[in-house]
Parts: sequence; C-alpha cells; structure tokens
Amino acid sequence: MIKTLRFWILTLISFSLIAILISSFFSSYIVTKKSLIENSLKQNEVYSLKLAQLTQEVFASMQANLEARKPDVIEHIDNPVELTKILDQLLISGKNFNSLSVIGSDAVAIATSPNIGIAGNKIESPGVLEALRKKSNIISSPYRAVTGRLLILVSTPLFDDKNKYLGMLNGTIYLEEENFIKDILAKHFSEDGSYVFVVDKEGTLIYHPDIKRIGENVRENKVVQDLMKKQSGAKEIFNTQGQHVLAGFSFIEASDWGVVSQTPYKSSLNPLSGIMQKMFFYTMPFVIVFYLLAFLLSEKLAAPLKNLALYTMNSNVNDQSYEKPKISTWYFEAKQLSETIESYRKKQEETLADFKHQSLTDSLTGLRNRRYLELLFADLLEQNKLFSMIMIDIDHFKKVNDEFGHHAGDDVLKFLANRMVSISIDKGICIRLGGEEFLIVLPDAPIQEAYLMAEKLRTDIEMSMPPIKRKITISSGVGEYDLKEETLSDFMHRVDEALYDAKAQGRNKTVFSK
Repeated sequence: MIKTLRFWILTLISFSLIAILISSFFSSYIVTKKSLIENSLKQNEVYSLKLAQLTQEVFASMQANLEARKPDVIEHIDNPVELTKILDQLLISGKNFNSLSVIGSDAVAIATSPNIGIAGNKIESPGVLEALRKKSNIISSPYRAVTGRLLILVSTPLFDDKNKYLGMLNGTIYLEEENFIKDILAKHFSEDGSYVFVVDKEGTLIYHPDIKRIGENVRENKVVQDLMKKQSGAKEIFNTQGQHVLAGFSFIEASDWGVVSQTPYKSSLNPLSGIMQKMFFYTMPFVIVFYLLAFLLSEKLAAPLKNLALYTMNSNVNDQSYEKPKISTWYFEAKQLSETIESYRKKQEETLADFKHQSLTDSLTGLRNRRYLELLFADLLEQNKLFSMIMIDIDHFKKVNDEFGHHAGDDVLKFLANRMVSISIDKGICIRLGGEEFLIVLPDAPIQEAYLMAEKLRTDIEMSMPPIKRKITISSGVGEYDLKEETLSDFMHRVDEALYDAKAQGRNKTVFSK
C-alpha cells in the first residue's frame, strides 16, 4: 500500500485529535472538580457568615429588649404581680425568648413568664449562678435548668439608683424546643444534604438538625476547633461522624458561638458527571464535523503536491508534450477567509449582546427597565422565593422639570439612580419603571430589611445635594410578597397604595404596605 501525503495528514489529524480530546477532558475534569469544591466552600462560608450576622443582630435585639424594660422591672422589683405583667408584655413583644424571669440577688425567682412553677424558689442553675457572680450582661453556655430543659440564659443585671445590686432580668432559649435559632437555621439554602449547626465556645452543639445531638460536644471537629479560637473561614474536613464535608464557618462575637454550614463532599461533586457528559455530547458533533472537513480538505491540501509528483513521474527532460498541470496555491486565501469569518462572528456576538443589554436597560439612568422586572418576577416566582420591594417616587418632581427644565430633571433622575445603586449594592436590584418612579427588588429579604434600606435611601437623598443645587426628597412604599395569598398585580398595587399613603402623609416618608 502506497502511503500518500493525504494518508499521513489524516493519521496526524487523528492522533492529534485523540490526544487533544483526552488532555482536554482530563484537564476539564480536574479544573471543574476544583471549581465545584471551591464554589461549595465559598458558598458555605458566605452562608455561615450571613447566618452569623443575622444571629448576632437577633442577640443584640434581645439584649436591647431586656435593657429597655429594666427601669420598669426595677421600679416594681417588690411587686411580683406587676412584674409578671411586665414579663408577659416583654415575652409577646420580644418574640425570640421562650420564657422570661426576674431573679433577686439572693437567687430567689421573683416572677416568671410563662408560669413554670419556680417563683419563690431559690435557683442555683449554672447560668443563674454565673449571672449573679458576674453582675453583668451574659449569654450563658447551655445547661439543664431545674425544669429539666436544656437552655441558654440571656441575662442583664438590675441596679437601683444607688447602684445597689437587686438581681437580674433573664430571657431563656429552650434548645430542644422551637426557638429563634431553629427558625433562622432550620432550612439550608441548598437541598443536597447540606445543613447548618451551631456550637458554643466549649464546642457543644447548641443547634443541630438532629435534635438528639443538641448538647453533644464536638470539639474534635477541626472546624469547631477553629471557631473556639474565634476564627472564621472554610475547610475540607472529615467531621466527627466520619463524613467527608466542605464546611464554611463564622464566629459570632456577641455570644462566642460559631455557625457552621457544611455540604457532603460527594454532593458538591454531583454535577461533575453531568458536566462532563454535556461536554462530551457538545464536543462530539464538532469533532465529527471537523474530521469530515479534514478528510475533504486533506485532498485539496495534497492535490498540489500530488499533481506535481504525477507531472515529474510522467514526464522527462526531452518530452515537451506533457503539459504541466495547474497547481493551486490556496493556503493564504483560506487562512484569510477563516480570519474574516471569525472576525465577523465575534462582531455579531458583540452586537447581539449589546442589543440584549439595551433591551433590558433604561437608557437614561443605566438601571434595569420594566421588561427586566417582568423577567425577574417570573424567575422569583419559578424559584418560589421570598422577596420584598421598595417603590420610590421623587416628591414634587414636576416642579423640578418646570423650574429647571427637563435636562436638569434628567440629571436628578440619574442622581437618584446612582444613590439607589450605592445604597443597595449586592443586596437589591434597582429598576426604573418610568418617569420618576423607581423600584428596588430585594430577593430573600423580609419587609423589615426593605424598610431599613428605604429609610437609609430616603435619609441619604434628603441630606445630599442633587445637581440642581436644591434639596429634593423621596417617598417610598415597601412590601413583602405573599407567595400564597396574592398575585403580582395585587402585590404591585398594594405597594403602590403604600407609596400614595406616604405622599398623603406629607411626603418624604416610608410606609409599610397593608
């Protein structure tokens, strides 16, 4: 068999193609695996930090609630009936406590809410003794109370106007029952076997999805050891159950607790096989097409040399009758054509991307537009996500246009848009509905967070100087979408009504939707 140039070209292409495929798939496998692990670690680290911040905010709120009622408690320290009323009110308003109590300096319980049968008894539980000893604000380690419950004590001391120590006002969290920790941490954002647990400064489980493990000490866990050193971060470890996990962890300064969000190692790599299969199926059509083209092009590539070889073989120096065939030198032209097509493709992609961006962006402010809002709502509903919304309107904007002109009005709109982006960065999606009406959509955010952001923006606008060099104000309505009870249209109308209420109340206000 005569091995022609075409044969060797096809052989070289075949071996090169196989080598490229093997090396590409192997390197893609390694890079994708590493990326999945790093992404899982980062997600868990960020998630644990978010939960730690939320837990710390709740503790600050709980301590503030206790501090706020201290004067009333001190005033009625000798009146158990009145103290019980105060504790009942605080229990309802505080929400995060399972029970409340006032204990005197002699460790005798003066009043409790609800009535758990310890009033009048001397309490010598570890948390109470620690609070009596320190006479300062404390968040205790978990312990078994006289009632048999595993709990944590949040305590603040009571001093009269002569700085005499009277006792303490306590709030308790029942770790083995419904409590705010469970409300915050019960459901992990990722449904792949991931879960969250909380440990105290001694490495004892304060919260765990498996309620039977609450109170267990897991200080052998390397992540827990880091938390006990007041460190935060992410690690790939084997936990105390021998499971290979990817864990993110954050330390809570307010309580010396640690929040750990972890994902099973195998779960984080579940997408890997699917990704590699997709790469294979996406690649093979191109490989087949490429090989067919190579088969055809190899003939054209070899043709000039083949024709020259036939010419030299079939002719001799003295034979002038054999005409030299026309040999095409097409390589340069083919190269130029390929470069031209590639350049055109890139230009078309850039044009398409630019058109898509323009279709979803408000040309004046650079914010997202109403069409993007429709796509965003559809996505949030499909994912069944909680979200809140702030609807914003510039007060007396018509006067701005009438007095300063529409060009100045446009500058004011752009000024507001920039402040919105600055205030809501990484938390909300800023949208211009049209005119002077704007929205901020906050996925996964409750209405309280939306209200705080709206107030922050309102205050910022009120205190800033816009391009027209005259103060402006805004009015806002805030609402949280009820996934089960209303349509998007009803929700938009409800928040719009809140905005109009803000206008009716004198403007420069933020109003909750009803």
